[in-house]
Amino acid sequence: MIGPHEGKELELMLAGEKSLAVFHDIVPADGLIPEEIIPEQAFAPYVAAGRVVRIVRDIRNVTSDDINRYVCFVLPGEEWRAEMFLWVREGIRADKFPYDDACDTIIGRLLGYTEDDIQKFTNQF
Repeated sequence: MIGPHEGKELELMLAGEKSLAVFHDIVPADGLIPEEIIPEQAFAPYVAAGRVVRIVRDIRNVTSDDINRYVCFVLPGEEWRAEMFLWVREGIRADKFPYDDACDTIIGRLLGYTEDDIQKFTNQF
């Protein structure tokens, strides 16, 4: 099931078993998102060493006007996964297309989940 990756993203990435990890939250007034939500410090040494690439984007939600910060960590050469993920999230947040099972399927594939796990996830709703 999809949940087992949570909390193990860095470990899985360093083992070459996960190509993309994404963390996000609404940006607070002070601009600081806690480490337990977006583990910047945990990934920082691997970003500095070039073992992981960090891609960040702040995306405004047109319906709530909140700004969501998305921090993507990818293995080198897999940056396209982060860019595609962010393109999907931007489209959803800008209300350009609906958030539906197709979005969950695309996102699940980008994150490296199995087709079976993606199907189980989308069937929950």
